[in-house]
Amino acid sequence: MNIIDNVINTVAKEVGKVQERSQEMMQGFNLSNQIKELERKKNAKFMEIGRAIYDKYEHDKEVSEERLKELVAEATAIDHEMAVLQAELDQIKVKNDPDATPTQKAEAKAGYSASPGFTCPTCGTPANREKAFCPSCGGALKAKSEESKKASDGTDEVEVEAEKA
Repeated sequence: MNIIDNVINTVAKEVGKVQERSQEMMQGFNLSNQIKELERKKNAKFMEIGRAIYDKYEHDKEVSEERLKELVAEATAIDHEMAVLQAELDQIKVKNDPDATPTQKAEAKAGYSASPGFTCPTCGTPANREKAFCPSCGGALKAKSEESKKASDGTDEVEVEAEKA
């Protein structure tokens, strides 16, 4: 009776693994389709931008700068959404990649995902903008990203020495 129970438990565990893997594959497939649809929308937006510029210069139609900025902002939003979905897809792929490092697998299981376009200033590894430290080298992320924000804002603090009388 004990051997049969062990076989049943082993089979149940393997079936559970297969179900989990198939769910991840379906999720990956759905994410890929969403990314492709967003890519199509982004290309349509680029065509709309191009058409507006063409009409402005070729047919002397009035196209406001605000309209062009609005179209570019829409394309940028689509691009950002694509990056978020791609990060999710990459996370699923890492979980199932036999060549992934244990650190990468642990990050994927923990739900860690890198912010699109953000890297560690110390080692250059993709990192999450919301985290304080780099998962790869342990370098500080928040302090350096805040410094870069100040530098880009032009609001650098300047120390001034008082005159001695």
